[in-house]
Amino acid sequence: MILRGIVFAAGLLVAACSSDAEAPLTGKKISVLAYGNELAPDKELKKTVLLPAPESVDEWAQAGGMAHHAMQNPALSAKIIRAWSVDIGKGAGKRHALIAEPVGQKGIVYTIDAKGLVRAFAASSGKVIWEKNVLSDKSARRLSVVGAGLGLDNGLLFAALGTGEVVAVDAYNGKEMWRAELKSPVRSAPAIYGGRLFVLTADNKLTALAQDDGRVLWRHYAFLESVSLLGKAAPALDNGIGIAVFASGEVVAFRPENGSLLWTETLGATRLNDASSKINDIRARPVIAGDKVFVVASGGLLSALDLKSGAVLWEREIAGVNQPWIAGDILYVLSSNAELAALDAASGRVLWVNQLARWKNPDKKKDRLFWTGPVLAGNRLLLTNSDGKVIAVAPQTGTIIGWDDLDASDSLAPIVMNETLYFLTQDGKLVAYR
Repeated sequence: MILRGIVFAAGLLVAACSSDAEAPLTGKKISVLAYGNELAPDKELKKTVLLPAPESVDEWAQAGGMAHHAMQNPALSAKIIRAWSVDIGKGAGKRHALIAEPVGQKGIVYTIDAKGLVRAFAASSGKVIWEKNVLSDKSARRLSVVGAGLGLDNGLLFAALGTGEVVAVDAYNGKEMWRAELKSPVRSAPAIYGGRLFVLTADNKLTALAQDDGRVLWRHYAFLESVSLLGKAAPALDNGIGIAVFASGEVVAFRPENGSLLWTETLGATRLNDASSKINDIRARPVIAGDKVFVVASGGLLSALDLKSGAVLWEREIAGVNQPWIAGDILYVLSSNAELAALDAASGRVLWVNQLARWKNPDKKKDRLFWTGPVLAGNRLLLTNSDGKVIAVAPQTGTIIGWDDLDASDSLAPIVMNETLYFLTQDGKLVAYR
């Protein structure tokens, strides 16, 4: 099947509302996902969007592509067709969540299913090379989140698990090399940098492990939070500095080698009149680009911080749970209110905004749509929603330039490797387009 214009990212976030039909409320209804005024372009900002040239990416070794999460503009053909589709094992269901994105390198793509089954697939054909269930206890199969994320480095594949374990296996045959027990469920994919792994656990701890044997090197304890979103953001690392974000709204800069803190910042809720502002969690991965770090919080604040000092360079009232995407000097962000916006990365001023569809049934405002993205590849922004739609957006103007239907209703954010797009659907299918 040929996609009309391009393919996609994915939709994933849960929100719930209730009403009492017996005693209807009066007054204006305000969405709990609306934060202040709608975004609007800065009419005085005159700026031409110049994208970095597309660059072929031969590996996507960890969540966010590389440790800094700034993948810019991976190369992807203008027209792509489905190359293959395979089952990874158990998909998401009422008792199991699927949150671990694929990773890949050296012609192999890796996945972990909702019950701890890791599979290695040939990138060229989707053929299974090896598979291994990395759970140590069968009772752990009852966990709602089993696989928190995967990472690759130096011939090893690392799996972070909801059992509180991190497991390293040989990336070419699946043989277990070591296993570390952290006692608290791991909720983030492992970030890999300088011979170390960095993971976040359910009790708001950042733990650094040695890549060669899994020994714990140091821990940082953040404030506990009673309410948080499913899953946690993998830390970002670059230029000898790590950035971790927590359910408490804390942003922490640390030295990867010893965990010493360089600075801390708290991105709390900006509004008191909506339910989502009660959640301080930062679910979106931070992005390091040059001397700046970009962080978007679920409570309603997008911030650009100085990497070395933590000084706030600019802030915008934008809430989100998806990683923002940096390309050159433009930052693209998807708000929790389904607004896709392009901002000048230096000043935070808004170039353009596209209000994406918010309802499957817009006339009756029923069946809210949830979007995932954006991912920039091959000079276009890619997003998908919970209704199985994928759109391609022109990064210069925000105009929708292509769309298609997915075969599944939901998928995780895609990865791009060797000019091939891989996405993992919630029903447990890995699909490749090139």
